[in-house]
Amino acid sequence: MDEGILIAASRRGDAAAYDALVGAYQDRIYQVTYRVTGNPEDASDAAQEAFLKAFRSLRAFRGDAAFGTWLHRIAVNAALDIVRRRPPQTRDLPDAAATPTDAQDRELERRELQRRIHRAMLTLPTDQRVAVVLRDVQGLAYGEIASVLQVPVGTVRSRLSRAREALRHLLADLSPVAE
Repeated sequence: MDEGILIAASRRGDAAAYDALVGAYQDRIYQVTYRVTGNPEDASDAAQEAFLKAFRSLRAFRGDAAFGTWLHRIAVNAALDIVRRRPPQTRDLPDAAATPTDAQDRELERRELQRRIHRAMLTLPTDQRVAVVLRDVQGLAYGEIASVLQVPVGTVRSRLSRAREALRHLLADLSPVAE
């Protein structure tokens, strides 16, 4: 069903329509909140809070930005509220079996790479981490990110530049060395 129709129906109190909107965005919103908070439990709390706040504020949604952009703004703010109250924590993924196969070796390497990137992301200042998540993980355009964060596009670009440079240094050993 068309998103505009779902929004209009949700505004009229149609719970099924709002459930459809939540279903369309829940994975992306959880990923944003997870990358910002660095913790699955905090991410779930932030995502739930974002959807609840969006539902309560739906009548105030003017449509100046896309619904997804508006929802991302609410989710980022909910995640940042949690980050301000509690420092982010990392969780280690479980190790594989004691005698790994080639496929298990590749999976362990992939998980270790994910852990390293996740840890590196958590070292970034929150404003830079959010910009990287919205651009490089969620694929939002610079203008959308500026709208979500309520900052000029130039600020988005500088935050991304600083974050990517920091990540390059933190993860430099992962790059192949040119000969």
